[in-house]
This record gives sequence, structure tokens and C-alpha cells, in this order.
Amino acid sequence: MRVLLALVAMLGVATATAWADHPGGLRSEGWSPLTTALVFGGLALLAGMLVIVIVSLLTRRRDGSP
Repeated sequence: MRVLLALVAMLGVATATAWADHPGGLRSEGWSPLTTALVFGGLALLAGMLVIVIVSLLTRRRDGSP
């Protein structure tokens, strides 16, 4: 049982280092915090507007009165 636990722990460490951040040409620079906030804030606003449009289309009256 101890050998199995040790093997699982060693495999966990080996896979953790394999998926680590690679230096050199494989690594890309991250976004600045302002760019990240603007992009994801815009996506959240777009998702909210889409929900409002879908709800308004599903709940509108069909008889022609406002």
C-alpha cells in the first residue's frame, strides 16, 4: 500500500512539472490587467445584453398590443 501511494505521489509530481510554464519560444506574454478587465468586462456586458434580448423575445405578447 505504501509503495502504491509513493508511486501515485511521484506520478503527480512528474505530471505537475510536465505541464509547467515552458520558457523560451513556447511561452507567450500575458495580457495587462487593464486589457484583461476591458475584454472580460465587455464579454460580460455582451452576455447580459444577450440574456435580456432572449428573455424579452420569449416573454413578448403576440396580440399586437404594447
